[in-house]
Amino acid sequence: MVNLIGWFPDSHNADPGTSYLNNFIAPFGPIKKKEKDYPAARSGHRCFTDNDYLYVIGGFTHQFRNGSIFKEFWSMSLATFEWRRYEVIGDFPETLASFSIVQMFPFSKTFILFGGSGTDFGQTSSNSFYFIRINNDNCSTESQKIDVQGTIPPPVYGHAMCAGEIPGKFYIIGGTEGILYNFDVHALTMRANSEAKNDNEKFSWHCELVTKNLNFAGRYRMEATYDEVKNVLIFFGGGNNEEVIGFNKMAVLDVQSRVCSEVSTHPDSVNGFPLPRRCHTIVRHGRKVIMTGGINHTTNVNEIPLHSDVWIFNMENYSWTKYNHSLPKSVFFHSSAITEDGWMLIFGGAHGIATSSPRNNRLLGAWFGVPRLQRFALETLRKEYPNMFIGLHCGNLRLSGVFEVFNVFCKKGRVEEKEREIIEKGTIKFRGKENRSRYYLNANAQEFAVRHQADIQPPQVNDPIQNLQNVQQQVRRLLEQLFEHRFNNDENEEDDDSDLEVEAGDHENDPDAPFDEAAEDLENQLLELLQRPHRNRNPE
Repeated sequence: MVNLIGWFPDSHNADPGTSYLNNFIAPFGPIKKKEKDYPAARSGHRCFTDNDYLYVIGGFTHQFRNGSIFKEFWSMSLATFEWRRYEVIGDFPETLASFSIVQMFPFSKTFILFGGSGTDFGQTSSNSFYFIRINNDNCSTESQKIDVQGTIPPPVYGHAMCAGEIPGKFYIIGGTEGILYNFDVHALTMRANSEAKNDNEKFSWHCELVTKNLNFAGRYRMEATYDEVKNVLIFFGGGNNEEVIGFNKMAVLDVQSRVCSEVSTHPDSVNGFPLPRRCHTIVRHGRKVIMTGGINHTTNVNEIPLHSDVWIFNMENYSWTKYNHSLPKSVFFHSSAITEDGWMLIFGGAHGIATSSPRNNRLLGAWFGVPRLQRFALETLRKEYPNMFIGLHCGNLRLSGVFEVFNVFCKKGRVEEKEREIIEKGTIKFRGKENRSRYYLNANAQEFAVRHQADIQPPQVNDPIQNLQNVQQQVRRLLEQLFEHRFNNDENEEDDDSDLEVEAGDHENDPDAPFDEAAEDLENQLLELLQRPHRNRNPE
C-alpha cells in the first residue's frame, strides 16, 4: 500500500487547524493488493509535476529474477491523492532505469526523455531521444522517438539533464556506459519548423558537444541545474568507481565561454558541508536548490554511508544550509519533484547497495514555500465534503479546476452542458482493459455523475429540499392509510367495533377518539420528520 508519509515540517507556519496540509496520514485508505492501483516499489525511476499531478515513470525492481524494468507511467492527482496507471501509446522507451527527463518548460505536460539502461546494465544502454505528451483526460501518454541531427552522446545511463538558457535548449551531462565514466556536456536544441507538413516535422532537433571536461573526473548519477543569473550550469555531486564528489568546491560551466571551473561554496555555520554523495536528488524552488538523500559509495569501500539528510543550496551566495528535518529513512536512487508553490514530493528509492536490497513505494512530502490559496480552499472542501474526494477519477478533479468540478458535484439543479463535458471525461478505459466507470448521484439526486473507484458505495447526499420531499411522500402515505382505515370503518362498522374499542382505551364512548389519537400521532411524526433535515444538514 502506498502511504503519503506525514513528513510535513511546518515550514510555512500554517495553522494545522485550518488545513490538512501538515496533517496527511495515509490519505489513500485501504487498497486491495490484487487491484494494484498504485505503483510498486522501485528505484532508478524519475518523477516530475505539472502542479496538478505527480508523475512517476520507469524504474527498476529486484523482485523478479535478474531484476526487471517498469515500462509504465503513473499519475497521482494532487487533489484526490489517487493513482492511475496511464496507457502508453506510440514508441515508448524500453531503457527506463537511470535515464533522464526534462520538461519542455517548467510544469509542462510534455517532456524529453534520453538514455537509460535495461536490466543488463551497460549492455542495454540507449542514446535515443523521445518526445512524450501527457493527456490527463483519457489517462494516456503518447511517445515519439525523435530524429536528432548533429553530435549525439553515446549510449549512457546515470547521466544528468537540465533546461538551459533559452526555451527549447537542454543539456545532457556525464554518465557511464558500464565501465568508463564521462563528464561530457552536450546541448540539445529544438527549433520550430514553419514548413512542417505533418506532426513529425513540426520541430527539428540538433545536438552538439559543448565540452568533454577532460580536466575533471567522469561522474555518474550527479545532478545539474542552470543558474540564470550567473549564466552557468552547476553540477551537484556524482561519482565513479574511485571517488564520490563533495560540495565544498563545485564544478560550474560557463555556457558562453564553454569553460568549466571550480567555485568554493560556504558551509552551514553549524553542520559544515554536505558529505560527498551520488544517487541523490535535487529540486529547484526559486533561487534555492533542495538536495535529499544519496550514497557515498565506490567499489573500493566496504562500509557504505547512506544519507537521509536534506540540504538547501542558496544560488545567490553559493552557501549551504542543513534543513532541520531529515527523511524518515536513508535512501538513494529515489526521485523528487516540487510544485510551483513549494511542495516537495519524494517517491521510491533503495535502502542498500546490493541488487536484492529493499526498495520502497512510499510518498514523502514537505513544504518549502507558502501554499497557494487554491490549495487551502481545496483542503477546506475536503474537510466539509469528504465523500466528494473519494473515487474521483484524476482527470475530473485537479487543483487548477477544483471550483469548477466542485460546482458539478455539489450545486443544486441540473447539470449544464459544460459541466457534463467535465463529467464525461471520466469515462475511460483503465489500463486499456478494464472499464472503471462508476455512476454516482449528483447533489440533486436525479442527475448522474461519473466517478472511478471499484467496490465503493455512492456518497449519501444530504439535501434538505430532497429530505422535505421525502417527508411529504411519507405524510401522504400515512394520510392515505389513515383515511382508508376510517372509510373502511364506516362501511364495516360491525367488523371494526371491537378493534375500535381496543384502540379507544378511555375514550370508548367517543367514536372519533381513535381518529383523533391517530391524527395526534401523525402530527408528532410530521414534526419529527420536518426537523430531520435541520439536524443533519452538515454531512459528517
